[in-house]
Amino acid sequence: MIDFWLSTASLVLVAVVIVVWPLWRRRGNERVDRTALNVALYEERVAELKAQQQAGDLSEAQALGAQQEASRLLLEDTAAADAARAPLTRRVAVVLVVAALALPLAVVGLYQWWGNPEGLALYREMQDTPQVSSLEALIDRTERVVEVQPTNGEAWYMLGRAYMSAQRPADAVQAFGNSLNQIGEAPEVLAQLAQARYFANGNQLDPEAVAALDKTLELQPNNPTALGLLGIAAFEAGDYAGSIGYWERLLQSTEPGSQGAQAIQGGIDRARERLAANGQQPAKVVQGPEIKLRVSVAPALQAQLDPDSSVFVFARDPAGPPMPLIAKRLTLSQLPLEITLSQADAMLPGVSLTPEQSLQLVARVSPSGDAREGTHLGQLDEVHAGNSERLELVIDRAVE
Repeated sequence: MIDFWLSTASLVLVAVVIVVWPLWRRRGNERVDRTALNVALYEERVAELKAQQQAGDLSEAQALGAQQEASRLLLEDTAAADAARAPLTRRVAVVLVVAALALPLAVVGLYQWWGNPEGLALYREMQDTPQVSSLEALIDRTERVVEVQPTNGEAWYMLGRAYMSAQRPADAVQAFGNSLNQIGEAPEVLAQLAQARYFANGNQLDPEAVAALDKTLELQPNNPTALGLLGIAAFEAGDYAGSIGYWERLLQSTEPGSQGAQAIQGGIDRARERLAANGQQPAKVVQGPEIKLRVSVAPALQAQLDPDSSVFVFARDPAGPPMPLIAKRLTLSQLPLEITLSQADAMLPGVSLTPEQSLQLVARVSPSGDAREGTHLGQLDEVHAGNSERLELVIDRAVE
């Protein structure tokens, strides 16, 4: 901050000089102009007296007396002008001194009132030490960020994650809530809020957490945080069949063989052991009718789209609510790809398909990974779930 205040002081000094210099110069010019005028008048009078003396109009004594009188008048006029100017000079000097003292104080005061010294200090700190050494230091810095920028939804989200890492779920609930207020219903923020509420309430899902999870899966059907939390909550409540269902959905969107996939499979195996110990078996998913289709991208659009973009393929009831009945999430780089949609891909429990049911099939490209935000799509109308033919679903137009 020292360099900032030195720069500010330099600018204030320049401003003072800009104000003072014209007034000071004007005062000097006025003094020079009045003195020069008096001298010029005196010299003109002396020349006139010499001319009258040479013409015989004045004697030498008369000319000398007139010249002495002119000298006396010159001195009196100069003294009177200086006396008249002295009070003005003193007033100007007082004004300049007061202005020179008040200007820096005004600048500092206005900056403290309208400026953001805390934000500047934090910015400098983040430049000097971009990486913090501990979780406590990260929380402290992020708390200062949201204090300076209370409308920064991303910062509130990061603070909530940091609170969760520090085992402070109640504080995380507040942080994630503030993040939602700023950035809207983002699926991952909703899922993190539900998870924080779950741990803050003694590993119990309250109505607010359930509502947040429902909204998350509506926006992002395969959100890993939401599916994982629902599986954990079901397992803790003794609903082992339900936990298996959630974790199997989560396993479908996890990279095979990864540590995450192994952990999920371990949870599924434990849930199955608990079911077996209780003399139960996991409920088999009734597949029902299937929809076989090949999803592809029109060649004219292939070069325009990011291969890492998500592709949501879903079926919905054209006469019902906009929420999909069944859905799969793909990546654009996988296309063209042949897939099968069935009740196993249901968004919510209890979804069933009938062979004569009319559906609308949509494939939507979303670079952000948010099912609500798409840039291009392909669509098929009047599709029947019992149709045995393989359908062609081509992404061929921009979203209007």
